[in-house]
Amino acid sequence: MQALIKLLEQNQMVDEYKIISMDTQSTELFFIKDELQMNRGKTVNHIAVLVYKNFELNGKKFKGSSRVKIEPTMSEAEIEEKINQGALSAAFVKNEYYELADPTDEQPTNGKSIFSAGDPVEHMCNLIQSIYDEDRQNGAWINSCEFFLDINQVRIVNSKGVDVSFKSFRGEIELITESENEQESIELFNVLHFSDFDANWIKETIKNELHLAQLRANAVHLPMLKDIPVILTGTPVGEFFDFYLGHVSATMIYQQISTVKLGDLIQGEDIKGDKISLSVTPYLKNSIFSAAYDQEGILLKETELIDQGKVVALYARKRYADYLKIKPTGEIGNLVVAGGSKTADEILSQPHLLVYKFSNFQMNNITGDFGGEIRLGVYFDGKNHMPVTLGSISANVHQVQKEMYLSKETLQNEKYLVPKYLELKDVAIAGSQE
Repeated sequence: MQALIKLLEQNQMVDEYKIISMDTQSTELFFIKDELQMNRGKTVNHIAVLVYKNFELNGKKFKGSSRVKIEPTMSEAEIEEKINQGALSAAFVKNEYYELADPTDEQPTNGKSIFSAGDPVEHMCNLIQSIYDEDRQNGAWINSCEFFLDINQVRIVNSKGVDVSFKSFRGEIELITESENEQESIELFNVLHFSDFDANWIKETIKNELHLAQLRANAVHLPMLKDIPVILTGTPVGEFFDFYLGHVSATMIYQQISTVKLGDLIQGEDIKGDKISLSVTPYLKNSIFSAAYDQEGILLKETELIDQGKVVALYARKRYADYLKIKPTGEIGNLVVAGGSKTADEILSQPHLLVYKFSNFQMNNITGDFGGEIRLGVYFDGKNHMPVTLGSISANVHQVQKEMYLSKETLQNEKYLVPKYLELKDVAIAGSQE
């Protein structure tokens, strides 16, 4: 790092620079049923250097940038050649001028993780034990599992004096659960992410996945349905609210994709349902997106963006904050949406279609169009619950946002801490049979 900084400081072609270094210790385990088939581990170092050129054209200031990858095995001569190539490329990039992040004396409030100390393999063994303690329930079982744990030491340095370090943790479980009916065996695939060892979370998650596999084995084709609410749960709820995060971001506002301004009512006037309260936070328990600083080296803090439907702040990376002349929030990875006016029981008491899993839920954060093919849902007609599959839903945020209801209960899914259930009306439901 010292040699790299020296080369950058001495290079006359480089006006400014930023270095992102990440050392990763990785542990991987692969199971079929409950038998370990393979394990491996590695330690790697990734170094990215962003080289900047500041220049003027016709009286307007620009900042060009280029990203180069530095390998740990490179000689100083090879590194210098890479830097020169980056500086040459940066001179052809015409980004409107902005400042790099400045250093700060403020200290982050670091999140805690059991993975920050001790043997990663031992931690993984405890994790695996918690998973297989819950195997074979509800007429379903674990078909296979793949486990990955990365412990990252990140350092960010720039030419203005920023020099910060933090640890991040990325755990991943690729889980296939299986169940069967009289005709066939079915499988459900899911990817679970974690940044800490939480035995209760693991056990509850596995029990729920086995329950959903059993439901899927007994599911029938979705009938044609009209005029009933669609209820989302899980990660799609968070992805739905990503639409609002995008529209209060300085990036989309600067690019004139969003027309939102401070003080706007983001859902419009005359709201019949629940109004949104949305914030971003650097730390959520067990989220792999938790971090003390963003990639610019900006210290991250919890920030409220929407309060009861009213835009109270903008979400801004450093570059676009400079363009709009506002204070940067930095790029914060976790999204929090407050609970609404209805309990879960109230939302689930009326006839509805509750979607547990999509083949691929899609949300267009520019247009607001969303939907997807249903992998597993439950149709409630007011008396009976019927597990269903196939069919699809589609709608647009603008047509559903005036009367949507958020459950009082919240639940964390990945990087989202959001209402457990989101009730939407005026959603098109395409059944697979008459």
